Amino acid sequence: MNLTSNNKTVDELIKALPSSNNERDLRQEIHNIWKHNSHKLIVLDDDPTGVQTVHDIYVITDWSKEWIRQGLSDERNVLYILTNTRSYQPEKAAAINREIMQNLVEVARELQIDFSVISRGDSTLRGHYPLEINVIHDELVKATGWEFDGHLIIPAFFEGGRYTIGDTHYLREGDCFVPVHKTEFAKDVVFGFSDARLPNWVVEKGGAQTLEAVCSISLEDIRYGGVDRVLEILLSVKQNTPVVVNAASYEDLDIVSIALIRAMEAGKRYLYRTAASFVKSFAGIGDRSFLSAGEMMSAEGKHHGGLIIVGSHTNKTTEQLNELMNGFSVRTVEIDVSELLDDASREQELSKVCRMVEESIASGHDTVIYTSREVITVANKTDNLSISQTISNSLAEIVRSLSVTPKFIIAKGGITSSDIATQGLAIKKAKVLGQAAPGIPVWLTGEEAHFPQTPYVVFPGNVGDRHTLAGIIRTIKSI
Repeated sequence: MNLTSNNKTVDELIKALPSSNNERDLRQEIHNIWKHNSHKLIVLDDDPTGVQTVHDIYVITDWSKEWIRQGLSDERNVLYILTNTRSYQPEKAAAINREIMQNLVEVARELQIDFSVISRGDSTLRGHYPLEINVIHDELVKATGWEFDGHLIIPAFFEGGRYTIGDTHYLREGDCFVPVHKTEFAKDVVFGFSDARLPNWVVEKGGAQTLEAVCSISLEDIRYGGVDRVLEILLSVKQNTPVVVNAASYEDLDIVSIALIRAMEAGKRYLYRTAASFVKSFAGIGDRSFLSAGEMMSAEGKHHGGLIIVGSHTNKTTEQLNELMNGFSVRTVEIDVSELLDDASREQELSKVCRMVEESIASGHDTVIYTSREVITVANKTDNLSISQTISNSLAEIVRSLSVTPKFIIAKGGITSSDIATQGLAIKKAKVLGQAAPGIPVWLTGEEAHFPQTPYVVFPGNVGDRHTLAGIIRTIKSI
C-alpha cells in the first residue's frame, strides 16, 4: 500500500485500509492484567503535553529519588516524569535521561518493582530521537544487565489527527491526510526532517543504518493476523531493533498492547518511542468525558480574571489566538520578543508586563499574554533553542511574579507550558484530571505549588483547530 506520493482524502485513505479486527474489549483485559501486576510503566515526557490522553494518574517534575519514590508508592501502574528535554540541547537531554534512569533503578530495587520505560515524544516527529532511546537503553543495560529486543516507534495520536498507515505518518487537516513531512512541523529549525515514511525517518535520524534494519508491524498484520501475528513479529526481533508500528485506531493499539504483554511474559523486553495514544492503550486506561467548567476553575481565584499564556509560534496557534481575541472580551498583553532578547531592555519589558498582568487579573479581567508573532531565528540550532528558552523563561517569570490566583490558567505551547509548570507554578507533583478538549490535558497542582490545588490547562502548540482555544474559554465562561 503506497500512499506516500500525495495528500489523500479521508475517504480515499479509509477505503484503502484493511477492515478492522473483530477483537473487542481488549482495553478492559489490559486493565485487568495491570491491576493484578506490580509492573510499572514509567513515561518520560519530553514536554508536559504527553498526558493528553490519560486521567487519574500523576506526573512529577522532579526526578530526584525522593519524588520518584513518591510517584511509585501508590497503586497506579503509570507514572509520568516531565523532562522537558525537547527544549534542551542534546547534551543536557542525554544527561537528564541518564540521571533519571540511575535514580529510577535504585528506587525500583528498593521498592522491589519491575518497570518498563516509554519515551514520549512529539506526534509530529520532533524531538531527540534516537538520542533519548539510546541513553535509556545504555543506562538500563549497564545498571540492570537487561537485554532489550527492540524499541517500538508509535507516533499515532488520534485525538490530534495523527495516523500511521502504510509505514507513513499522516496528519489530518480538514478532509485530507497530509504526510507530516509536508507540514510546518517538519520545517522545525531544530528537529526538522524530510520524510514521513517512518523507516526512512528512522534512518535519516540515525536510529538505524539501513532500511533493512527497521522492522514494521503493518495494519494487515494487526487487523488480519491479530494478536498472534503481532506477537510473532515481536518475538522475532532482537538487539534493540527499531520497530515501526502502524495504527489508525485505538483498536489497533490495543491489539499491539496485548501482544506486547504476552511477549513480556515470554521474557522479552522493549523500549518505546511513542506519542500519547499508545500510553492510554498500553496502560489499559478507559475513556472519560471532557472536564466541566467547574473542574477547570480555581475556587481560590473565582473573583479574579483568568490567565492565558501563549508562547507557541505555530500557524495553528496564531489562528487560535486570533479567534479568541475576536470572539471574547479579553485583555491582551503583547510581549516584544526583540526586547526580551536584548539584555539592555529585558528587565524593563518584563517589569512592565508583570505590572499590567497583575492589575488586569486582580480587577477580574481574563488576560492573554502572548509573544510577538514574528519568529526570530538564526542559522545555528543551538542558538535557536537558546532563544526559545529565553522566551519561555520570561513567560514563567511573569507567572511566578503574580500574587493573585487566576480564575483559570491556560498555557499554549509545549516548551511554554513546561516552564510555566516547573518555574512559574513551581509544581513538583500534579494529578492529571483529564482533558479540556481532545488532546488538551488539565493538571491539578499539588500543595507545594505557587498556586496550590489549581487546575492548569496544558495546551499543545500543534493540537486543535482554529476554534479550540476559544471553545475552552467558552466552556469555562458557561458556569
